Amino acid sequence: MGVPGQQPPLLASFNGTQYVIPAGTTIKNKTLNEDFDEFGRLLQRGGTDQLNGNNNQGIPTFGRGYLEAATEVVNAGETQAWDFYNTTMDTHPWHFHLVNVQVVGREIYAVKADGTPDFGNFTDLNNTLGQLTPPDPNELGWKETVRMNPGEITRVIMKFDLPVLPKSMGDPKSPRTGDHEYVHHCHILEHEEHDMMRPLVVY
Repeated sequence: MGVPGQQPPLLASFNGTQYVIPAGTTIKNKTLNEDFDEFGRLLQRGGTDQLNGNNNQGIPTFGRGYLEAATEVVNAGETQAWDFYNTTMDTHPWHFHLVNVQVVGREIYAVKADGTPDFGNFTDLNNTLGQLTPPDPNELGWKETVRMNPGEITRVIMKFDLPVLPKSMGDPKSPRTGDHEYVHHCHILEHEEHDMMRPLVVY
């Protein structure tokens, strides 16, 4: 246990070439997507590596709306790494509620013939399969918002510890999910307000 007010130890360690996550850490794929609303206007959405039907233009999409079922459901105290595949043309400052995250690294991801990400298949700038370029010096340490660049995978790692609340507050839970519900979202206001936000449920 650290000094009160001090940040916990980082989860990924530097091996001299890249940051590596602890063996056995669960890695989940997330996507940042461009979609269209019912009027044909461009909107941005978060998603996973599982297609979510067709958008209003009849194009298969990974994007999900905020009110759709949660896909980020984790155990309290669990550590996970998330690989964000940014399929859009924008850099998204991705903000996390509840947790701070450590940036592990980035790389350009491979694309399949249909233009969708080839999940788990990427090479670094030296063509070394599966090796991520370390984060920039100003990204070292714990972050609450992380830059997600177009055409890149950005890996972050986090531990889902719930806050310790005063006993008088009880154990408040979301009436929607019945568990502890938070969000992760783009911090560009237009995107955030236009449904580029997903629930995070911790139980």
